[in-house]
Amino acid sequence: MNKVYNTQADLARAISNKLKEIIPDIRKTQLNILPFIIVSMFISESLVASDMAKNLKDNFSFVQHDSIIRRIRRFFNNKLFNPYAFYDKIIRFVISNYKKKHDDKRVHIIFDHMFSHDNYTVFMISMRIGKQGIPLWFRCFKGNSSMAFDEDMLKEGISYVSSLFDNDFKLIFLADRWFNSISLMEHINSLGHTYCIRIKRNIKLLVYDKKEGHNIWKWFDEIFAYKYHAYHLSNVPITESKYLVNIAISKTIGVSDSWIIITNGNPKRAIKDYGYRFGGIESIFKNQKSNGFYLESTYNASLKYFETIYSLASFGILYLTILGAEYSKNSKCYKNIKITTHKVIKGVKVRVLSLFNTGLTLFNLAFNSLKYIRVPFRFILYDI
Repeated sequence: MNKVYNTQADLARAISNKLKEIIPDIRKTQLNILPFIIVSMFISESLVASDMAKNLKDNFSFVQHDSIIRRIRRFFNNKLFNPYAFYDKIIRFVISNYKKKHDDKRVHIIFDHMFSHDNYTVFMISMRIGKQGIPLWFRCFKGNSSMAFDEDMLKEGISYVSSLFDNDFKLIFLADRWFNSISLMEHINSLGHTYCIRIKRNIKLLVYDKKEGHNIWKWFDEIFAYKYHAYHLSNVPITESKYLVNIAISKTIGVSDSWIIITNGNPKRAIKDYGYRFGGIESIFKNQKSNGFYLESTYNASLKYFETIYSLASFGILYLTILGAEYSKNSKCYKNIKITTHKVIKGVKVRVLSLFNTGLTLFNLAFNSLKYIRVPFRFILYDI
């Protein structure tokens, strides 16, 4: 009889042991179900309780399907499970063991909002890994709550992320046009970090005008933008507060809106840094939804329910990205399995499978496999 590797019980036991190591005070009742929920979430690629219940076997085979669904839903609504505290312990462990390979120690941090239909709003802060990202900190809100845009909450998240990294790291915060707040910029600057924020055109700046022969206030619409390279300005006052920023303006051919990036760092790097924003956070939202765990299938659940499944979706993206990076970093350990992650297109090596999807593919190939496939639960993140 052939031996089966990475069974549901094997994987759940490995997850349970690691969770006990990272979160020593985790409740035993939570450990009895949470590792199995995580395994079924990966296998079903869904956060819908009925989908996960279909994939729970072994001892669960003796339990009625509807009873398994109710047990999963009870966990999602369990007030004794704090999803934010849970993820806090996990991400602190991961970042404390982060294997950074670049000498400059630059880390791109992105923050933005995610909307799940009109039912929930999430504020997320992520970290770029390769061409995608991992969640660092998030808060969930019911509906289109104004609390999701509260600056004190945004600053709390930024301060939290700052506390995750030691002084050897250089954090660059990236944000879209909805975060052009002087208060946020000052907060990031006070923490000793760099920001690169795209701003709207309806802001004035004080610049020298050759015709007038002195500084005058202009709208950003009135500032010239080259089509083939960026235009840089340093120590420019903006808004009535005359807050000093550096500016990079870039206009791409065929695009009506030019990029206007303000930064407290080197403006010549601002455009390149800001270019990492999209992949560093939109990939997470996509993986939580249609490309991964179908978060939007949850409609009218309580906020507590949504917070729990969102924390598990974030945990899943974190772990599977780590697993994908592990596969890329330690390819010699996977000689018995071939996953095409890159292709050569016109002489250039291009990644065609994200780290998240590499990890998800590897996990599913390893599950109940007749050949041994390494699935580590060390939670060691390698830079890619």
